Amino acid sequence: MAKSASADSAHERTHPIVELRVQADAAQLSVLRAVAAAIALQHDFDLDTVEDIKLAIDEAATRLIMNSTDRSTLSCTFEVTVSRVNINLSAHTHTGTSSSQPRSFGWHVLNSLTDSVSVSSDTDASGATVSTIGLAISKGSAAR
Repeated sequence: MAKSASADSAHERTHPIVELRVQADAAQLSVLRAVAAAIALQHDFDLDTVEDIKLAIDEAATRLIMNSTDRSTLSCTFEVTVSRVNINLSAHTHTGTSSSQPRSFGWHVLNSLTDSVSVSSDTDASGATVSTIGLAISKGSAAR
């Protein structure tokens, strides 16, 4: 007897990932906040946590935009699990700039709104610097 599987069963084992790419420009922040809110609401995050997600996206994206190179693209991925959303934002940034300044007010805001924050820099195939900020926010985390 042959076994069969549908494409749907393969998708059931993975968490949905949404990727959004926008110009690294402050005018695009409202788009990022709106998409983040829509994703969080669709996955039953409470309204306080949705607001925390929007604020965290705004702060992280602003940090990357301020350090981005001309005509850079800001990439934002959202991975939603049963109880949390993992968000990664990345953009080409100027060499030597830092998106993580632990004593800044913005860094304090990110730490208070999220369960975890990570910052990394790497070089792509062309030798350009790519900075990434990772955020993890759990359902109901606004109650902390």
